[in-house]
Amino acid sequence: MNPDLRNGSRLSGIMDDVPISDIIIPFNNLRISNKLNIEKITQSIRQHGLIHPLTVRPKDKCFEIVAGYRRYLACKKLKWKKIPCHIVCLDETQSFELALVENIRRKSFTPLEEATAFKAYMSDHGWGSVAKLSRKIGRSPSAIVRRIGLLELPDEVLEKIKTSALSPSTAEELIPLKDPERQSEFAKLVARRHLTVKSLRNIMKDDSLTSKESLEIEDRSKTQSIDKSISVLKIAMSRIISIIEEDTEKNNDFAIRELLFDQKIKIHSQIDLLLHARKKYYKKYCGTVNLSL
Repeated sequence: MNPDLRNGSRLSGIMDDVPISDIIIPFNNLRISNKLNIEKITQSIRQHGLIHPLTVRPKDKCFEIVAGYRRYLACKKLKWKKIPCHIVCLDETQSFELALVENIRRKSFTPLEEATAFKAYMSDHGWGSVAKLSRKIGRSPSAIVRRIGLLELPDEVLEKIKTSALSPSTAEELIPLKDPERQSEFAKLVARRHLTVKSLRNIMKDDSLTSKESLEIEDRSKTQSIDKSISVLKIAMSRIISIIEEDTEKNNDFAIRELLFDQKIKIHSQIDLLLHARKKYYKKYCGTVNLSL
């Protein structure tokens, strides 16, 4: 049996209600994420029933899940005794392919689950080439290679992908860099600036921005307006101090000197506020950078 799984061909088999105690999770379970959104599926099954039966295959007097792992967990949570199943006879390779296609079709994979599954199919099990997998799932060979390449990125970058701080398509742009430190630095830059793929490509093309030091320089440019304001206020405060000193020497009106002195204190307070704001910005977005003017 070698159906075209992409086109949803009907697999031969039988429909039956299988005791939940006889259903087992496959050894090659493709779901590695803890975020399975079981609650939403459970609620749907509670209200409407199980619209799409599980797909299982006979194995060692039990029935191994081929497709429908989350539906199985939801039914288990609802304390069902039996689950409607489509029982099919598939070997290991066919079972893996069907599970892979099912998860891609339902868009239930995370990017890293997808990458891990592609790698398992080709490298870990040696079931086929990039070209064969491409035909099975309807993805271009280059797209498959790029997705697998995500697994080579540093753990720090992978964590940003998991938390959606970095999109998989943007993360794929970092793969050719090879240097883990540079990959991490660019990932941080993308996450805090919310850069698009195009923006990241433009930055990476400029050699002057590929070192950590130059990235910090670019971060510094984000606070130029604050720095300029601080400089202007410092100059104004210095001029007011000079005027106060001149008035003191000439014994001019005391009330005016008090007014100017009060303005000097207010300007000094504004400078402190701007310095504090700049420090908070760098701490939040730019890490530890020399902040001296």
